[in-house]
Amino acid sequence: MSDDVTLLLKLIAAKTTVRSLVGTFVSASATGCEVDVGNGRVPARFGTGYLPEVNETVNVLFIDDDVFVMGPTTTKAPRGTVVSVAASLVTLDTDYGPVTAPYGGDPPATGQVMALRWHGGPFAMGVASTTPPAPVPPEPPAASTTPHVDTFQAIDAGSFNRYGWQQAQVWASDSYQGAWFYGTKIPDTIPASASIQKVEIYLSPTQIRFAPPNFALHAHPTKPGGAPTYGVEQAVGAAEGWLTLPTQWGDYLKAGGGSFGVGVDHGGYSIFRSLSQDGMSGALRISSTY
Repeated sequence: MSDDVTLLLKLIAAKTTVRSLVGTFVSASATGCEVDVGNGRVPARFGTGYLPEVNETVNVLFIDDDVFVMGPTTTKAPRGTVVSVAASLVTLDTDYGPVTAPYGGDPPATGQVMALRWHGGPFAMGVASTTPPAPVPPEPPAASTTPHVDTFQAIDAGSFNRYGWQQAQVWASDSYQGAWFYGTKIPDTIPASASIQKVEIYLSPTQIRFAPPNFALHAHPTKPGGAPTYGVEQAVGAAEGWLTLPTQWGDYLKAGGGSFGVGVDHGGYSIFRSLSQDGMSGALRISSTY
């Protein structure tokens, strides 16, 4: 390892002040080089083994009072196809545009492929009989997923009968439909690509009587002016605490649009506490990976 690189590593390890700028390479000597940065010309050291061309744009690293030229700011072509040969120079067509460079050995023929070495400028070397096949880029890394358990507390709740929204509690009965509302928190949080494992609702009942409530998805982020519009529904026996709902409901809820929350579409005679009585009433807990 060169003394300059050793010093560079020591300076970085000491957590000194580091600034990265772009400059123009001016000249090289046996002990270092000069580079124009901003409005000034400064002496610098080589931070790598790369020798830039004069007037080449380079990355410059300032570590306290030490200045290092780190290499070019643009990618250099590794090879090119011979377009023309004149005297001791060959012009190559590369992925990054035409390059004219000196070469060694016998004059190459048009259409042949030559490797390019970059050090103080380009140098063409090594003739291949055909264009090598382009390397196949690696497959992108598989998207990683992690398990999530997201809990969404209701922002509003109530019960509707033929006279309108009559109760802050959520009632399920012959004459009442109830619902909890969550805004757009669920589709805003859970991405469409999520894989749903479990959907639960927290129930805080004051009474549970007769037939099970008909739990249902509804289409409203907030309380509508009229009766709630329900989608899929299923009668589920209610009890205090977390109740498991159909897993597929999580797919509807994460998509938003037609399903924004959960309610009870009649069924039995059950009453669940209002949000002022229990802030967790109707909270949804969705387990998924994304």
